Amino acid sequence: MTTVNVIKKRGYRVHPKLMFHIDYWLLLAIAGLILIGLFTVYSTTFDLSWWKYDGDTGYYIRRQLLAGLIGLGGFLAVILLDYHILRKFSIFIFAVALIGLVATLFVGEVAFGAKRTLLGGSVQPSELAKLATIIYTAHWLSSKGERIKVATYGLVPFSVIVGFVCGLIVRQPDISTAVLIALVSFTLFFIAGADLKQFILAIILGGAVFILLVFAFSHAQTRWESFLLALQNPMDGGYQVKQTLVALANGGLFGVGPGQGTQKFLPLPAGHTDGAYALFAEEFGLVGAVAILLLLAILVWRGFKVANQARDGYGALLAIGITCWLVYQSLLNIAVIVAVVPVTGIALPFISYGGSAFVMSIIGAGVLLNVSRDSSIMKRPQPKTGS
Repeated sequence: MTTVNVIKKRGYRVHPKLMFHIDYWLLLAIAGLILIGLFTVYSTTFDLSWWKYDGDTGYYIRRQLLAGLIGLGGFLAVILLDYHILRKFSIFIFAVALIGLVATLFVGEVAFGAKRTLLGGSVQPSELAKLATIIYTAHWLSSKGERIKVATYGLVPFSVIVGFVCGLIVRQPDISTAVLIALVSFTLFFIAGADLKQFILAIILGGAVFILLVFAFSHAQTRWESFLLALQNPMDGGYQVKQTLVALANGGLFGVGPGQGTQKFLPLPAGHTDGAYALFAEEFGLVGAVAILLLLAILVWRGFKVANQARDGYGALLAIGITCWLVYQSLLNIAVIVAVVPVTGIALPFISYGGSAFVMSIIGAGVLLNVSRDSSIMKRPQPKTGS
């Protein structure tokens, strides 16, 4: 009996003997990033936690571990099922994300001048929106076939869908997350077979919108001006840019040692979130910084291999979308650390502190491993199901 029939016979459940036919290189890369992340969260927050929560040095790491357990639950739920069930419920998942984004605008908690969270700051709907948009657009694009090359059937409605999601996020405001979702979505649009002229037009229009947003929001304009100064002389950039560069310089080749970094003791603001890469590099040096890049490189290598071997267009787009999401976000974060792009406030997947981001990154990794398992078992002898 074929794999497809085995899965259909169990209503999207996967045969137990097929459960562990996954890409172990990919699994090891993800596990490595998670372990580095947990260490980094503790190392960068024990002092902050101590003085903020009356001597409790473990407040932040406990919250991150709880988020990790929730993410692991979602990871196992995804692994236990055939990923095609996500296609069946893609509209529902997308709708839940949109409802969360709308709710945030009305009843979200305000922090640092933005409304981005719900339920006392413990849930950030834009993190769900990243994965939900990939799941939905992969379905939408894979169902269009060659018709996607027609502007009125492809570019126009696709831009409306993605633009609506990004518009809700910009209203928070959170320009960097909106840009990330747009980048991933239009990467999928191009790979799905869009006409090159449409793709170039989308880039031009997207760039124009981005420029308008920079000048529409004062904080974005300030960050852009600081970035232009940093291009001429990094030490003329903003305070956060200077402190991340100091952390990198302190680290040298091998770092100052685990837990021994000093930039986490207030000099680097929000170091446990978007500055986590710099603080890890301070303690483990260039060697540690490169180790993270190698793990990300493995994720890219195996993620695109999974996409190339997927048995259908939906699986391929799903794998590409998740890989691009995790890697684009990582590169944006690291680019800020080394003063290559303006400060974005975007976190480093698996490594930065943040419950919603950690949960969704782990679940996204589970979906990617699910697609890898599906492509793997198509090449193997199938278990007997007669009894």
